[in-house]
Amino acid sequence: MKSVFKIFLSIALLTGLVAGGAYYWHYTTIYPSTDDAYLDTNRVDIASQVSGKVAEIYVANNEVVKKNQLLVKIASRRYELAVDAAQAKIELVKQELLAQADAVVAAKAKVKQAQAQLQLAQKTSKRILTLVNQGKASKAEGDAIQNKLDVALASLNEASSELSSQQQKLGKPGDQNAQRRQAQAALAQARLDLSHTKIKAPHAGIINQFTLRVGDIAVPGQPLFALIEGSTWWITANFKETDLTRIKPGQHVDIKIDMYPNQSFQGTVDSISTGTGSAFSIMPPENATGNWVKVTQRIPVKIRIKEMSPKTPFRVGASATVTIDTQ
Repeated sequence: MKSVFKIFLSIALLTGLVAGGAYYWHYTTIYPSTDDAYLDTNRVDIASQVSGKVAEIYVANNEVVKKNQLLVKIASRRYELAVDAAQAKIELVKQELLAQADAVVAAKAKVKQAQAQLQLAQKTSKRILTLVNQGKASKAEGDAIQNKLDVALASLNEASSELSSQQQKLGKPGDQNAQRRQAQAALAQARLDLSHTKIKAPHAGIINQFTLRVGDIAVPGQPLFALIEGSTWWITANFKETDLTRIKPGQHVDIKIDMYPNQSFQGTVDSISTGTGSAFSIMPPENATGNWVKVTQRIPVKIRIKEMSPKTPFRVGASATVTIDTQ
């Protein structure tokens, strides 16, 4: 009797284990979950666009700032001098253009004078040459008047060439003039560089990794500190590739954040990465080797958080556990 009971108990336990395993497998298939998940948000690395010494600092680490709030000021004296020099250059260009315009007017007057002299020489030449042909004037007089005609023609050509040269120097009129545009562009660039000595917040957020001090040298393009936007948060969850069969954008997600163990947050699947995290690393794995071992890869899934509360502020990189409803 005891042996029968033991056999029955063993069968019952085995059946329960099989049923439990089947249920667990079915549940994890419909509700894939991972604790390899982390909070993330938009982050901007703040860098100077001009070089120079840090002159003034208006914020501190972890401070909340508004959009366009002044954060840091770079020493601006040399950029102010550059603006003054560019403005002076514009005045010089204006004076040069006026002088060139006067030169064009003078060249036009010379052309008119040379044209009048040529017309007079042509009339005189015609009259004298007629007399020479009639024998009423000497050949020497004919040669002399022909020489004057040649000189008048050469003077007109020279005056026309000078006019063309002066017109080219003057260039196009008004704002189309190349010299004027070049000077205006230099002034605009100088003013832009001066404006860049004031580093402002591109959007509202929280200052992070701020170690800047007055006297530090700012280099263009080199990050000085970070600005965490914090208005939009999401979770990057690294699921096993075998869990992705049923995961699709738009599915509901239950979120547990380690910072707030007694609270539950809701979200939706936003998108699924086109590759594994290791595939986009600086040194991706090289599988074409003799010691290759197959390892289940993880693929990032972006999950949008639906609701946030000021009472539960998030932190970048905080750990989370997510469960996706794939029904």
